[in-house]
Amino acid sequence: MTTQLQSTFLFFAVILSMVILPSSLSADEKKDQAALVGAELSTIANHLSLRPRTVLDFTKTSGQYCYFMGWDSHHTHYAIDPSSTQEDTIDFVDARPLLKAGVKFDGLSRLPQKLGKMMPNQWYFLPAGEFDPHHGTKWDLTFLVRASDIL
Repeated sequence: MTTQLQSTFLFFAVILSMVILPSSLSADEKKDQAALVGAELSTIANHLSLRPRTVLDFTKTSGQYCYFMGWDSHHTHYAIDPSSTQEDTIDFVDARPLLKAGVKFDGLSRLPQKLGKMMPNQWYFLPAGEFDPHHGTKWDLTFLVRASDIL
C-alpha cells in the first residue's frame, strides 16, 4: 500500500508541475488554468480515493505513470519529468470500436518503437501485436495514441 500511495503522490506532483512551472501565459491565464487543473485534480483525487489501483507505475519502463480506467476505454500516461521529453502526457484510445465501424487508419503513422520519438499532437496507430514502448510490451488490442508537450 505504501508504494501505491507514493505512486499516487508522484502522479499528482507531476500534474501540478505542469501548471505551476513558468509558461508564456499571463498571470490571469495562469490563474484560470490553475483553477481548471485544480478542479480536474479534485475529480481525479476523488476517483483515486475510491479506486486507488487505477494509477499504475511504469516509471522503470518509460518514466511514466498510467491513469488506467480499463482496456475498453481511454487511459493516459504522465511523464515523471515533463521537461525532459515531448511526451508529457500520452493518450491511449481503444481503436476497436472505430475499426469495427469501418474506420481506416492507413494514413496514420505507426507508433514509434522507441520512447521520445512521438511528435506532439500527432495521432499514431498501434496495431494489435506491435510493441508499445510506453508499457514495455505487446498488446492484443489496437490503440490510437497521441502525445502532448505541455511544457
